[in-house]
Amino acid sequence: MGTTRMIHEFQGPFVYWTEVDNHASIKSRLMPFIKKLSENNNSTVTVDGSTSTYYHQTYPYITGDMLEEIVWKPLDDMMNTKGLEKPEDGYGIEGLWWNNYTDGGRTQVHKHERADWSGVYVLHLEGENTTTFCSQYGQSPNSGYMNEIKRFSEVTEGCVMIFPSFMQHYADVSQGNRIIVSFDITYNKKRIPLTFGT
Repeated sequence: MGTTRMIHEFQGPFVYWTEVDNHASIKSRLMPFIKKLSENNNSTVTVDGSTSTYYHQTYPYITGDMLEEIVWKPLDDMMNTKGLEKPEDGYGIEGLWWNNYTDGGRTQVHKHERADWSGVYVLHLEGENTTTFCSQYGQSPNSGYMNEIKRFSEVTEGCVMIFPSFMQHYADVSQGNRIIVSFDITYNKKRIPLTFGT
């Protein structure tokens, strides 16, 4: 073996989380809409005990001041904390939806291939947070000896998690009612605008 050794560290998968400012106010404003829409089967889709608005494009009950606290402030802090360069054209919301999990509700392992960053805001939580992340360094038939599966007990109601969209994750079985607001962020050159309230 030669005397020259070199290692280049690529930006790897990570999960950032922080508490959302004004969570109590945001929760009191959003919960009535989510509860009402969860009872309207024409407005939502329910799979594995999770009622969702995944296919919606309009959210008049989610306002700019809410997005500032849920998305933009945490995203800026994540970029600064990681020392990541912000895109010249900025970034925008590619998708946003909520999930209302009943006791025992869950989602399968998935990733958000259309986005650059994804986020999960824990709006309401009974029991532990069950969002679980998978850091994959190989696919079958790879041995997977470097793979890591991690759930963060430090993440409680009122926290938002942001992570690279290519990172696989899932919601393990909910212990009581659990409501999250999820979002995808893309650089503005790729963004498809959604409609929110004023």
